[in-house]
Amino acid sequence: MQQSLPFDPNYYFGLVAENLLKNLGPKALDYADEALSKMKAIGDEEGFDLWLSIHEHLTTIAADSFKTRRTIVH
Repeated sequence: MQQSLPFDPNYYFGLVAENLLKNLGPKALDYADEALSKMKAIGDEEGFDLWLSIHEHLTTIAADSFKTRRTIVH
């Protein structure tokens, strides 16, 4: 019998974040901010947590894009 693998939701949040960026570009973070506000306003804690994880992935991807890819000597 095949053993089931552990479920890692972070993998899927990363996929969602990447697809949002691919389809919406920089606006993806704006939409995630709006989704967080809406989830908080309607009291949807589970939805808020989901969008918070997606938002974290979006900001990580954005921050990584600002890093230099080579060594800088001062």
